[in-house]
Amino acid sequence: MTLETRFSHFSDYLFINLLNTVNSKNKTKADLLDEEGMMDEWLSLMKEKELLSEQQVNKIKEKPVDRTEMKQFRDTWRSYFTSSQYDEDGLQSLIDLTKKTPLSFEMNAETLMPIPDKGGTAGLQSLLAFTMLNAYQDGVFEKVKGCSNETCLALFVDPKGKRKWCSMKVCGNRAKAQKHYEKSKQ
Repeated sequence: MTLETRFSHFSDYLFINLLNTVNSKNKTKADLLDEEGMMDEWLSLMKEKELLSEQQVNKIKEKPVDRTEMKQFRDTWRSYFTSSQYDEDGLQSLIDLTKKTPLSFEMNAETLMPIPDKGGTAGLQSLLAFTMLNAYQDGVFEKVKGCSNETCLALFVDPKGKRKWCSMKVCGNRAKAQKHYEKSKQ
C-alpha cells in the first residue's frame, strides 16, 4: 500500500494533513497514528510532497515523536475546526508552543525555512504551530471545512467557499451516484 493510499486526504497544508490522520473506513473510525511506524511514514510523505524539508525531518527525527501526544494535539485541533467556535485560547496555545521550542531559520532557495531547535514531539509541534499561525494570519482557518459526507472525517481548505466534498473522486462521486440511483428508482 502506497503512502498516498494510506494518507488519502492529502492537502497542501501540513497541519491539515496531520488532522486527516484519522479517517473513516467502512463507517468505522480508523486512526492512522495507532499503527507503529506511521508517524515516520507521515513525515516521509510530507518530505516527499515538499511540505517538510530534509533538514526539518532530520531535526524532528533526532528524538522520538510521541504518538499519544501527537494524537492529543491532532484531536484538540480537529475539535477546534469542527466546532466552528474559534477562540483566542487556541491561538495562544500555538504561540506558547513556538515559545517553548523556538525555531531557527535557514535560507532555502529564496524563502526562509523554519527549523525547530529541538527534535521529537516538541520540534514537530512547534513547527506545526508555526505553520498554523501563518495559516491563521493568511485567513486559512476560516476556510477549513469538513466533508459533507456524514461518514467522512476529512477536513480540507475551501478557498472559494463552494466546495462540499473532501474529494470529488471519493465522497462527491458517491453522493452524486447515490442521488442518481434514487432518481432512477422513482
